[in-house]
Amino acid sequence: MRRKTLQIPVGNIFIGSNYPIIVQSMTNTATTNIDDTVDQCIKLFNANAKLVRITAQNVKEAEALKLIKQNLLTKGYNQPIAADIHFNPQLALIAAQYVDKIRINPGNFVNLFPNNISYTSAQYQQELNAIEIEIEKLLPILINNNVAVRIGVNKGSLSPRLIDKYGNNIEAAIESAIESALIFNKLNFNNLVISIKTSSVYETIKANRLLTSKLDSLGLLYPIHLGVTEAGIDKQGIIKSTIAIGNLLLDGIGDTIRVSLTGDPLKEIPAAQNILNSYRKFVPLPLLPIYDYTLEYCPKIFTNNNLADGLPPSDIDFIEINNLNPFEVISKKLETNKYVNLKLNTSQFDLYSLSIILGRGWIDGWLRDIYLVDNNLQQDTLNDIWEILQATGKRKTLTEVISCPSCGRTMYDIEKITKEVKERFSKYPGLTLAVMGCIVNGPGEMKEAQAGIVGNGLNKANIYIYGKLVSKNIPINDVVDEFEKQLKIYNLI
Repeated sequence: MRRKTLQIPVGNIFIGSNYPIIVQSMTNTATTNIDDTVDQCIKLFNANAKLVRITAQNVKEAEALKLIKQNLLTKGYNQPIAADIHFNPQLALIAAQYVDKIRINPGNFVNLFPNNISYTSAQYQQELNAIEIEIEKLLPILINNNVAVRIGVNKGSLSPRLIDKYGNNIEAAIESAIESALIFNKLNFNNLVISIKTSSVYETIKANRLLTSKLDSLGLLYPIHLGVTEAGIDKQGIIKSTIAIGNLLLDGIGDTIRVSLTGDPLKEIPAAQNILNSYRKFVPLPLLPIYDYTLEYCPKIFTNNNLADGLPPSDIDFIEINNLNPFEVISKKLETNKYVNLKLNTSQFDLYSLSIILGRGWIDGWLRDIYLVDNNLQQDTLNDIWEILQATGKRKTLTEVISCPSCGRTMYDIEKITKEVKERFSKYPGLTLAVMGCIVNGPGEMKEAQAGIVGNGLNKANIYIYGKLVSKNIPINDVVDEFEKQLKIYNLI
């Protein structure tokens, strides 16, 4: 059953539990390039995106939203657009005059003490008061223009104030969302959507389960936007997004979704639709131990052709599932057993269904080993299974590359660099690398990776090792070579 929420008007649509789950995306054009941005919005709308977000990094970009909206209306497109705001609350005041929704990042919306690592109680409260003042300034414009707000928390860009108090963890992320929601609620503004995103599938699921539980306990029935930030490129990004989004939807959590893939945003729409189609196959979901956040066991993948971990031992009890109603079979087994092992033929499942089923089992801890009985098991399929297992954090057999979706803040070809990094360093199991477009989440995501590349101006990037800046303003054509050099210096490869 879907979580009951308020119904939030956003332009000519509603977001909330009484309405279909909507798919959204974000442009990656320069916002001041009006024609290109309008053209990409139209392509996304035609692909069935119900809302498109556009970055506004400065006054010029915020003002450009006026012409973008006007041009879209002139061309017959009245679907809502949203402005993405970071670092400068003044930009929200401008953008809210022209768009249907504002995304604010409470981690960087106000930062009174940018050089602080630790905060006194007085400084903590002073910054919280400053956030409320900025929100109060914004409210009349929001109300007069019927503009909704998304409180969009990213673990990669949490406030230093909250990191000091809680650590760089999901508790800090949840508090960031809750404190902003309480301010808006106190000021009698409730046209809110809430999101918490991380690059970790496990943390994304856990954070959203805990967030919604806390919101409901406070009577704050705001809709939830779902996504895995910096999910990655191609199949990796699809698998990570499907596990997290698909299983949260099965929990009844989520009213709008985005699949954040590196590269062309048009790829995001069919991926999101496939997640919706797959999750609906499994509804209603029998009761499963969804709050057992168990990651200790290291699963094995057995095959009948001696690939992966080889043939299964005779003493393991496997239950066979098909794509008709796998959770019904699993739940009956779990009535008497704490764990299950699954036998399946992957030819009966698509990638999205496999990601939801196996991802749920490994994240929640009730799935141990799997036995693939395909007579013609392909290496690509086996690689997909390894990718699902790795995405759950249970076992690392591949190099993981965290990479953000390109947006208007990215000033280099991030898809090209991500592919090059993934290809060049694919042979180092357990290595986690990051390729980021800009400073919004870049430095923060470096804490989740051993090393990473972060865009820093037009066709330039910085390199981080263990969160430390080691190379600055490297020309983008040289950055992967320099990255390899630094990885060797720090004995990562």
